[in-house]
Amino acid sequence: MRDIILKGDKNGFSVLMDDKANYVNAFKKLKEMIMQQNVESTNENDDVIYFTVKTGRRLLTDEQKDGIREFFDQYPQLELKDIQSDVEDKAKVTEILNANKTNIESGIVRSGQKLDYEGDLIFLGTLHRDAQICTTGSIYILGEVNGIVQAGYPDNTNAAIFGNLKDVDQLRIADVIEIVTDDNKEEFQAGKFAYIDDLHSISVDDLTNYKDRLNDLRKRTG
Repeated sequence: MRDIILKGDKNGFSVLMDDKANYVNAFKKLKEMIMQQNVESTNENDDVIYFTVKTGRRLLTDEQKDGIREFFDQYPQLELKDIQSDVEDKAKVTEILNANKTNIESGIVRSGQKLDYEGDLIFLGTLHRDAQICTTGSIYILGEVNGIVQAGYPDNTNAAIFGNLKDVDQLRIADVIEIVTDDNKEEFQAGKFAYIDDLHSISVDDLTNYKDRLNDLRKRTG
């Protein structure tokens, strides 16, 4: 395969870079190809020609991407739409995996402690008063909680808190806080779940109604 292949369609051109080619040589050929296109598009009344650079399984560094963008910036008639790769960088993959993983905690969280997680959390342990568990996803409580439980940190309003809500001091979902007092304590029992309702407040319902609430949420968020 050649280092660089140019393919055109109604949306512009795709520049296919061979992921096995030497990058310096491939970039040189890319520049030669782009300069040739610029020669053919010297009339200021010509439409802008759009390009997408596709690097296959080669993952470019930020410096290499900046070099390509800076080169295109020299030619007003040619616009770089995107630089695409068939692989994701390690940091982004780690972020995605963390956001979708499920954690299990079975220990004792003592007063003054705070445990943070990424993804969903199954809590089997004991949460003392003035202690806190916090995660970016939803929380499933099968243990005993007397402290602060926070799901959806910092802004995941689709998160929920399920299970044994009896004796919890405070619930937080995203940026919404519900303090449990004598006036509303009866709402927070085992077999319940807490979620953010249409008024952006925390509501509590029976677990048996979760499917219906989930359907309502999907309609609300599109």
